[in-house]
Amino acid sequence: MRRLAALCLLGALAAPVARAEDTDDPAAIPPTAHASPSGPAPQAFDRHQLPPGHPAVNPAPPGSPPAADETMDAKQLLEKLDSMKDELKNRPKTAEIEYALGNLYYENGRYPDAIDEYRHLLERAKAPLARYLEARKHPHETLTPEQAGCPETSHPSYEQLIAIADSKAAAGNYSAAVTCYEGALLPIVVAKARRANAFFLIGNPDRAAQEHREVLAIEPQFGDSLFFLGAILYETGDGDLAKLQQAADAWKRYLATGPDPDRAKMVKENLAKLDVALRNGGHLPLDPVAAPRGPMMGMGAGPIEGPAPAPDLTAEERRQLAAAIGEGQRLIDKRDWAGALGAFDRARKIDRADPDAATGAGIALLNLGQRVDAEAAFRDALGRDPAHGLALYELGEVFFENEHYAGAARFWGQLQQSDPKLAAKVGLDKRLADAQAHAQ
Repeated sequence: MRRLAALCLLGALAAPVARAEDTDDPAAIPPTAHASPSGPAPQAFDRHQLPPGHPAVNPAPPGSPPAADETMDAKQLLEKLDSMKDELKNRPKTAEIEYALGNLYYENGRYPDAIDEYRHLLERAKAPLARYLEARKHPHETLTPEQAGCPETSHPSYEQLIAIADSKAAAGNYSAAVTCYEGALLPIVVAKARRANAFFLIGNPDRAAQEHREVLAIEPQFGDSLFFLGAILYETGDGDLAKLQQAADAWKRYLATGPDPDRAKMVKENLAKLDVALRNGGHLPLDPVAAPRGPMMGMGAGPIEGPAPAPDLTAEERRQLAAAIGEGQRLIDKRDWAGALGAFDRARKIDRADPDAATGAGIALLNLGQRVDAEAAFRDALGRDPAHGLALYELGEVFFENEHYAGAARFWGQLQQSDPKLAAKVGLDKRLADAQAHAQ
């Protein structure tokens, strides 16, 4: 979380809760009395769109003393929140704060806390969401927020948007009601999709799939839920014809949304494998070389493709590379995943496939819940150095945790041969035996 976000969230938790005004007149909507890392809804996902009065837009006058917490980072913010847990337990929060807290926990790998914080937000939104879905059943036109009476320029809060939408629906103006409800509820949809991923990441794929389906019942073309629902069903569906068919259906719908080219390529490759499995009674091949696949993305344990050769670096670039890697490793030791990723990203801008930089980035990404990018980083490391012990170990862990035991056994077998000291240190013999037993 960025420094400004940390300051805003702590300020918001200390501030009184803003209450919606009973009005649908945009001119009568007061400035919101709360702040959040992403700003008030509906711009809850664009941190560059900040309301007037936000400290990033109207900073303190020259000569003002600096805020006591102006250097606070995500780790320090989490520690501060943990120390205030009892104090904050019964304090009412705005929807924006609940959303911000859920994101903070999610982005820092604290998935049970993220699930709980998102739960509060979803409970708050349950009744308004039902009213929105009812309003959407009526004939309505697509309006801009300005035309609907809930203009973004007024920076309405979640509660204000819901109040305006309710009043529009009561008056039978369903076009305006739907537009204003959607401005308030888009963050709820995103929160529910992230909560679904959090369930997957703590080992509950069935609940994750259920929650992604609930997102799609609200927004049938919601790309993240189509992508991850397909991935979850693919990863857990070996031998289950119905589940693999559902994965294929979700991914085909995902491709129709015009997704990111890299994800689209990945999905198309996996759909081809699914077609083979569906003709084979729903059985995905276990041989990772014959049919590679992998966690949450289908990249698999197939042959590692080597990246471009190491670039010719100047002495200064080598110094900067070593310094960034050293900083990243120190932050990994402190469990500052976001800070470590920033350091390793600086190193990878100099040499993307440097084995230590790529492996460090992969570890940080795993702990931030970004398994797609983590596996790609480990593969970059092994492309440059096929015997890199830590990359082999971590990639084996990724595959074992996602029940791709043949892939895990392959990577761990390579580790045992290339770095027996590391293998002994991590107790690899038992792990490798487990993977081999499961793969049979």
